[in-house]
Amino acid sequence: MIKIKKFALKIKNHPILRKQTVTQATILITVFLFLSKVIGYFREIFVAKYFGATGQTDAFLVALIIPTMIMGLMSSGLGTLIIPTYIRKSEENEKQAKIFINQIFFIWLMITGLLCLVIYLFAPFFVKLIAYGFQGERFSLAVELTRRLIPLGFATVFVGLFAGIYQSKKQFLYPTVISVVGNALVVLSLILFVNKLGINSWTIGQLSFSIFCFFSLFFVLRKKWNFFKKFDLKNFRTKEIKNFLIILLPLILTGGINILNQIIDKTIASDLLIGSISILNFAQRTYAIPLTILVVPLITAIFPTFSSLALNKGKRKDYAQILKKSLFLSWSIIIPVSVVIMILSEPIVKFLFQRGAFTSTATQLTALTVIMYSIGLFAISANYFLIKVFYSFKNTKTPLILGAIIVSINIIGNIILSKTLGVYGIALATSISSIIGFILYYQIIKNKYFKNENFDIPIKKISKIILLSIFLGVISLFLKPYLLSYSQNFLSFVFKFIISGLILISSSYFFARLLKIQELQIIKNYFRKS
Repeated sequence: MIKIKKFALKIKNHPILRKQTVTQATILITVFLFLSKVIGYFREIFVAKYFGATGQTDAFLVALIIPTMIMGLMSSGLGTLIIPTYIRKSEENEKQAKIFINQIFFIWLMITGLLCLVIYLFAPFFVKLIAYGFQGERFSLAVELTRRLIPLGFATVFVGLFAGIYQSKKQFLYPTVISVVGNALVVLSLILFVNKLGINSWTIGQLSFSIFCFFSLFFVLRKKWNFFKKFDLKNFRTKEIKNFLIILLPLILTGGINILNQIIDKTIASDLLIGSISILNFAQRTYAIPLTILVVPLITAIFPTFSSLALNKGKRKDYAQILKKSLFLSWSIIIPVSVVIMILSEPIVKFLFQRGAFTSTATQLTALTVIMYSIGLFAISANYFLIKVFYSFKNTKTPLILGAIIVSINIIGNIILSKTLGVYGIALATSISSIIGFILYYQIIKNKYFKNENFDIPIKKISKIILLSIFLGVISLFLKPYLLSYSQNFLSFVFKFIISGLILISSSYFFARLLKIQELQIIKNYFRKS
């Protein structure tokens, strides 16, 4: 018994469970996000099987948008800004920094509670605003589900705040594990309750996910790091909070613009063929696989480092080099993967979703939409990093202005391209606006923050990555008929994807060594250090 207690204590006090380096964090987040994504795709598989690309699924997705996105306005910048703010304040006084965070938490608690009431009372208005094409049963179902999903939106606000605090403590493991378990609850709910509750089995799953994540993150912060114990409301830091809110406001507006961007996509899709919103959703899930697994872990782990470097003018050169390495590391993976996804989009969508209510026609429509999204995948991945650069310097106004320009381009593209290409045009407009956004972000960062540093994009490196992508694209063309060959046996389909995946991975390794792509060595070192 004593040995067991010592072993448990040793695990509890292991440094990796308290704080992680960028390398450890990236690997840990990658592993657990991969696991979370696998569980998440089981969720999408069951959604596709039970509900398909139908009006019922459209109604749920619109209902999901309203509470999560409207209340997401309040969290979109909060989790990001809290990292550099807490780091700076804790260096001065740890105790006072926590009281400041607690007071922010109290303010957001009041604001979010009021928003919940507004959404409940005006749910029909919000549904009509977002999905003006909805009528009859679809409209009524969307209103009903919107009201039921309000707790999910509430939790979204604070999970963002909590995650920011964990990241400022360089603790990335626990929030990621919680996310994995939360996703599993959604899948479990669909399996257990779909026969009795239908679409509401999905509702119960999402609510279970949100409640579990909120309380799991909250109580550990409270018990382990003593957050949310002392609010000191009598000595409210009015001036500090006012300055914080002034910086945060452009972040909220930027988040609002990004949310508006997604809403516009769904709004225009609501007036197209029934199931168009569902097709967009399934396509987004597919093309986002490499972003979620490969890019998000890296930017999540490295942002606290960005924030620390931004505070020190003498380390501007180091900042530029780390940012360049991060960009090329992501591109060396994302660009080849996006080419593979474009070529193999149909077998990938068929493998993920085509069963039950999700028909072969839905597969073809979703696959073409995935291709349109994948065109701008390299820009979307780069923008994750570039936006964080502005935030690390507490510059929230520039992303707001650029975000407004990008969304305006996307809205215009949506209106024009959806008339000729339908749902594909909406996806293509997103890619075009993302590419333009990347050009704008990159040029402003280069001229504003790294004017005296070497921040140019080396043509030689890009050429090597493009060559690697072409090689893998050719191999994918040969693999496509093999993957699409008729098979009713799911295990056989899985086996084909495993074989194809091994061929693509080994080929990418061979060609990367042949082309002497340095980022390959960085990836190898990451795994060695882990």
